[in-house]
Amino acid sequence: MNDKARLMLALATVLSVACSSDPKPEPETATADPPAMDSAAPPVASSAAADVTPAPPPLPEVELVEGAPAAAPEKAPTLAIKAPTANQVIPADKAGEFEVKLDLKGWDVPAGGNHVHVIVDGRPYKRIDDAKAPIKLKDLDPSYTLAEGQHVLVAFPSRPTHESVKPIGKATPVAVQTFWVGKKGTAGWKPTDPTFVYSRPKGANDGAPPAEGLLVDFYLVNAELGDGKFSVEATLTGPGVENGKTVKIKEWKPWRIKNPRDGKYNLKMKLLDKDGKTVPGAWNDVSHDFTVNTKAQAAGHAGH
Repeated sequence: MNDKARLMLALATVLSVACSSDPKPEPETATADPPAMDSAAPPVASSAAADVTPAPPPLPEVELVEGAPAAAPEKAPTLAIKAPTANQVIPADKAGEFEVKLDLKGWDVPAGGNHVHVIVDGRPYKRIDDAKAPIKLKDLDPSYTLAEGQHVLVAFPSRPTHESVKPIGKATPVAVQTFWVGKKGTAGWKPTDPTFVYSRPKGANDGAPPAEGLLVDFYLVNAELGDGKFSVEATLTGPGVENGKTVKIKEWKPWRIKNPRDGKYNLKMKLLDKDGKTVPGAWNDVSHDFTVNTKAQAAGHAGH
């Protein structure tokens, strides 16, 4: 081997050794340990969790239930309508100014307490606090026109809660009187007719309702409730009872609307005979609207 060949071999050997050697790893950069977490620090709530509002509790069910009657007075009060007289004819142009006169005994009527409900033709009642003072027919219901024909007045004593005084034994403290406007004609109501007289609830019921519920009250003339006798069907519709809630009443007691909600309600009431059929008569199948506003200030007693 000549000198040139030896030189080429030596150079190849050097290059082979250089390529096969491992490169030195770069030194690792030292990092500081992360700071220790404070175990006492509260976890941070996510914004989504913080925005969640708890659902309000469900509203109590609106119910139509039998109530407890007030204690009956020791002796039933007596009430009579002295004017108009039975079947009196009042000229049409004087009907509005005609004065109704009551004769009430055995029932004190202090302001804001006991009183009398007076109803004409099944319209909403007028509260009378002074039974000795005359009241004009037009004031019983200013929105009602006394048309020519027969009309019927009903009056009965009521407690401060508006619960009517029911019959005590055979004593019935209710007065009923028929009269005519213009001239006499065909009577649509006779003194012997079974008659349902609606009383409560009515109008605006503002403020928190009584704990026992809103009063449902009525009066009966020539009708006795019970099995095999007359009954009353009541259907309540409104907030919380949108599909209606119906009860059949077979005992003459005050009833109650428990847990009423704000809004407009309707109460339909029918007087039924022993066969479950509606008794004929304009007063015996009625529908009354009323409102509830639990957030409003309760109204005074006047007119209610």
